Amino acid sequence: MAPVDPALQADPVPRAGQSRDAWADNLKVVLVVGVIVAHVTIAWTGVGSWVFTEDPVREPLFSVLVLASSGALFGLAVFFLLAGMYTPGSLARKGTRRFAVDRLARLGLPLLGFVLLVAPVVEWVDPDRAGWERGFVAYTLEVVWWSWPTPPSWGPTWFLAVLLLFSLVYAVVRAIVPARGPRPLRRRHLVTVACAIAAVSWLVRIEVPVGDEVARLAVGQAPTWVAGFAMGVVGAERGWLDPVPPAVAAWARRVGIGALVATAVLIGAAAAAGADLDAFAGFGTWQSLALAAIEGALVVSMPLWLVDLFRRRFDHQGTVARRASRAAFAAFVVHQLVLVGLVLASHEVVWPPEVEWALVSVAGVAGSFAIGGLLTRLPVVGRYL
Repeated sequence: MAPVDPALQADPVPRAGQSRDAWADNLKVVLVVGVIVAHVTIAWTGVGSWVFTEDPVREPLFSVLVLASSGALFGLAVFFLLAGMYTPGSLARKGTRRFAVDRLARLGLPLLGFVLLVAPVVEWVDPDRAGWERGFVAYTLEVVWWSWPTPPSWGPTWFLAVLLLFSLVYAVVRAIVPARGPRPLRRRHLVTVACAIAAVSWLVRIEVPVGDEVARLAVGQAPTWVAGFAMGVVGAERGWLDPVPPAVAAWARRVGIGALVATAVLIGAAAAAGADLDAFAGFGTWQSLALAAIEGALVVSMPLWLVDLFRRRFDHQGTVARRASRAAFAAFVVHQLVLVGLVLASHEVVWPPEVEWALVSVAGVAGSFAIGGLLTRLPVVGRYL
């Protein structure tokens, strides 16, 4: 299949063969793998919110996984930045009306498919459902599909809903205010964005701490989503990302590594002192301000560093990488169902939690991409996955 102009793509995981940017496809595969493993890690550490909570892994793996979970502070921003990068070109090529219709189909239909077909099963096996005695059909209709004013249970595909909203808002804004031409990217721009992320995140988390949800959305992390998408679209419009200026890339690498080290030191010291880690979630505490400041630094540095790194080092694909990138979007959509099945299966055996975590992680990645690959081959379904 001949490659298609990347301007046609604004999907969170553009399909293989539809982008000239092999590095972007490779990065998105890594990100999807990270999401899958992160959800398994939540189940076996209890740090975060997911369908199941299993017997936690023991030290030292527990601390390693908790520290590795700091990737959640910037991972979604990378997703949104990559999606934002391809949005201006798609809008310019298609025009506002066609762009909106395309976004509704490519993002809305997979979201609808998850809500209708996957969410009922996932929600039915959720331990939080305990006590419901009126059956699967009633639960699906009254809780999963219709729980106004809460939206239907959309699981990880909330990302598609938010990206759809961002894309449509961007199209409206650009219909009113034209994009500016290329301008040089300065480090002061990134510092300003980092400070804004820190301040807004800290304020939002006074009312909605990390871990709490409003309308099934982790609103406490929303400032990083907005920042990631905005960096992507503005970076594409102004030529900041093709490529990332070497001096900025070097700065982003140093800041990103420093922020990761700061996260490990901050959380590690608090845990060693027996402090309440919930203080980092919000409520206006100094700990939440410190974490928000680190998060701001990570969001403006890690996405740029990863874009630069993958563009320089991983801008090629073999057969396996092409197949994985083709299946990545579908794997993202179905992975929760795959993981739920694997976790339930793990209840039938008595293994150390460390072994269960490792096996479910590996099988979850392999199973999600395998099913994703099969779905992309279906005549109608594959068109939107």
